[in-house]
Amino acid sequence: MSTENKKIAVVIPHFQAHEALEIAIDHLKKQNGAEVEIFVRDNSENNILFTRAINIGLRRFTHSNQHDFILVLNQDANLHPDCLSQMLIAMKREPTAGICGAIALSADKSVNWAGSGDAFPWGRHVSYDLTNLPQEPFETYWVNGACMLLRTSMIREIGMLDEGMRFVCSDADYSFTARSRGWRCLVVPNAFVEHELGGSAYTQNALLNKIKLEDQMYFAKKWITGGLYRQLALEGAALRPEAVEATLAENQRLIDLLNTHLNKQ
Repeated sequence: MSTENKKIAVVIPHFQAHEALEIAIDHLKKQNGAEVEIFVRDNSENNILFTRAINIGLRRFTHSNQHDFILVLNQDANLHPDCLSQMLIAMKREPTAGICGAIALSADKSVNWAGSGDAFPWGRHVSYDLTNLPQEPFETYWVNGACMLLRTSMIREIGMLDEGMRFVCSDADYSFTARSRGWRCLVVPNAFVEHELGGSAYTQNALLNKIKLEDQMYFAKKWITGGLYRQLALEGAALRPEAVEATLAENQRLIDLLNTHLNKQ
C-alpha cells in the first residue's frame, strides 16, 4: 500500500465531554486530502489519564504497517480543513522529522501555541502574531501533545510515551527522547487547530493537581540532572542545581499537603 493511499491513524483520549468529542471527530472527517482512522480511548468510567490512553492507541496502530503517521489529538481540539494535509506535506518533505505540531488558536483566533520554550518547571508555549509567523516549517524544542503528528517508524525505534508521567510532561519528554535519537520536532505554520489552553493548568481537583506535580517530579528526575538535557532544552544551560532542588522541594511540600487533604476525604 502506497503512502498516499494509507489512512492517517488518530488517537484521542476521551473523558466525559461527549459533545466536544463529536465536534472534534466531525472536523477530522472533513479534512481535505487526508483520510483518517480514529481510535477513541474512553476514560469516562475508568480514567487511566492521558499518557496511558495514548499508548493504547499507539500500540493499536504502530506495528500494523497500515499507517505511516499517527495523530495524537485532544478531544477538544478542532482541526482546520487543511491542517492534516499540511502536516503530512511537512513530514514527507523532512524525512528526519519525527514529530510535528500545528499552530493552536484560541476562540478569538489569537495564537496560543506556535512552538515551545522552557519545559521545566512547567511547559512554556511560544506564540506569534499571525502576520509574523515563519513561512516554512521550523524546529521547536518540544511539541504540544494536544495535537501532534508522529511518524510510525520513529515510534517503532524509540518506543511508547513514558507512563511514569501520567497526565502532563509526557509530550515534552517524548519530544526530547526523539531529539536525543536524531529525530526533529517541527511546527507547521500553515496548519491550524483550534484548542484552548488550560487542560494542564492548576485546578480545583486535588487528586489531579497531585498527579501533575508528581509528573513534573518524575520528568525532573529523569532529565534535569543530565548533561544531555542541558544540550536539548532551551532552559538547560541556565539551570542551577540549587534552583532545581528548591523547585522539587516545593513540589514535594505541595504533594504532601495534597496527600493530607485527600486522606481526610
